[in-house]
Amino acid sequence: MKQKNNFHLLLLLVILIITSILLFKFYFSQEKTLKSQLVYSLERGGLIGNYLVNFKNWTNDFLHFNSLRKQLIDIKNENIRLISQAQNFKEIKEENILLKNALKIKDETGWSLMPAKIILMDPSGLTGSFWINKGTETGLKKGMNVILEDKILVGRLMECFNNYCRGKSIFSPETKISVEDLRSSTLAIVEKDIKGNFRLKLVPYESDIKIGDILITSSENTNFFKGLLVAKVKKLGSSSDASSLKEFILEPLLNFSQISSVLIITDFIPTPRLR
Repeated sequence: MKQKNNFHLLLLLVILIITSILLFKFYFSQEKTLKSQLVYSLERGGLIGNYLVNFKNWTNDFLHFNSLRKQLIDIKNENIRLISQAQNFKEIKEENILLKNALKIKDETGWSLMPAKIILMDPSGLTGSFWINKGTETGLKKGMNVILEDKILVGRLMECFNNYCRGKSIFSPETKISVEDLRSSTLAIVEKDIKGNFRLKLVPYESDIKIGDILITSSENTNFFKGLLVAKVKKLGSSSDASSLKEFILEPLLNFSQISSVLIITDFIPTPRLR
């Protein structure tokens, strides 16, 4: 009986050895394939882990969507507030500069001045009309002169309402301004022709006017104060009366498309003055 048991153990041991040898032989013969499968299994497990993490993140985002949306709205509103605040600071700075220049002009001329914003212009540019953000409630009246901070003539007010006024600039088709050459004191008339050019007319040939001269409003005007800057002499033009008069083409000092702030001379309409 004992010998039989020993035989069984020996047989089992031989089978185990043979099986181990076969398994090792199989492993080494299939080493590359088994490693590839093992790596694939590990990577797949990693991908599954990533999917689980992404799903968790998506779930958190979904559950906190309202909170995220509120944060985005708050950030957007804060940006709008900061932009508006920056714009207000810019406008305040511009208004302070305008008021400073207005005080300087007042010291030089004695005029009373009121700052205003241009809120609308004729988009076609044909009529030269514009609208400002102040009206009769602030004391503005029809006929008041409108200028820039450096005393460049913009135009005058044509009609006023409670909170706004409509003005007409020097670019209106019927413009006609009596001017004086700042250098030589020669008098002439500025007109805008049908082509939109500014011309200096009624200039005697012996008059002392040169290219580059600056023209200002003269005391002969019934609509404008004396001393406002109007235009610069650009070149000699053709005249309909070659025997006694000559004309010049002018360059307006006003850049109408780029203005936003103006000054109103509130001393009302100037009266003609004799020279």
